[in-house]
Amino acid sequence: CRISRPATDEMDRVFTVAPAAKINLHLEIFGRRPDGWHELRTVYQSIDLRDHLTVEPTRDDELSLVVAPAGAVTDGEDNLVLRAARLVRRRTGCERGARFVLRKRIPVEAGLGGGSADAAAAIVLLRRLWGCDLDAKRMDGLARELGSDVPFFLHGGLALGSGRGDELSELPDPEAFWVVVAVPEVRVPTSEVFARLRPRLTSHRHGGTLDPLAAGLRGRFDWREMTNELEGVVLEGWPEVGGCLRMLRSQDPVHTSMSGSGGACFSVFRDEAAARRASCGLPENWFVHVGTTVPRSSARLEVEALCDGGGR
Repeated sequence: CRISRPATDEMDRVFTVAPAAKINLHLEIFGRRPDGWHELRTVYQSIDLRDHLTVEPTRDDELSLVVAPAGAVTDGEDNLVLRAARLVRRRTGCERGARFVLRKRIPVEAGLGGGSADAAAAIVLLRRLWGCDLDAKRMDGLARELGSDVPFFLHGGLALGSGRGDELSELPDPEAFWVVVAVPEVRVPTSEVFARLRPRLTSHRHGGTLDPLAAGLRGRFDWREMTNELEGVVLEGWPEVGGCLRMLRSQDPVHTSMSGSGGACFSVFRDEAAARRASCGLPENWFVHVGTTVPRSSARLEVEALCDGGGR
């Protein structure tokens, strides 16, 4: 990969991007693939809940990460931001350093894709900071190496995911709708959910609803077709999630579901007033976000250049 040296005045610049969380409007699991991953079909939708990731150059080759608030997520070597940075260096031959600051708002281990969103943001930021010659295809390839849903966050909006979830078909943005996202005080590790799911897949049907679902999403949503096949497994192991779903469903939403592998749950409402009324009755110790879906143009990872040292 060719490396073009940034202009001198950019060597001291600070760059930032605000990756948006996602919800899974639909999720089907079809079985284990030869590569050990699960075959799935999902519908991703970006929402207006965002982390903020900032990067600045260093005078050496060190890669570092500061997380705010402290302890919200690990700042160690296994953080996806640093894993993304090391991967970009390996694939491009760049030997520069970078200092990241991650302002965390997307809950961890909740099925909202926060870590994957941050990884995608790191790729985009380093492309700008280091002047890497990374086209869209190569960036997608790096994202796939980091995780199944990382490629989605390079695109955003509404999309169908197949394979591991990394084979994307972009869909036209629907009219924005209001959502209430609620996360009870529980963390649901994705790996443990799929480990519990394994015996259930032996009798699972072959095939799926991808084509009719895609056709429907190009017109109007038929919420009756939307489901999350991981819900049953999660509710058995983490009953708090079941309680969250029951509370949301009691508020007369258009639709309620769990996102990804949990434990975030969300409800769709017809307008802002209904969404805010529904959020008022939720426990104060839960994470609750009232907001909207966002189109691809708003979810795209746009890098902003701050004034010299402005983000430090």
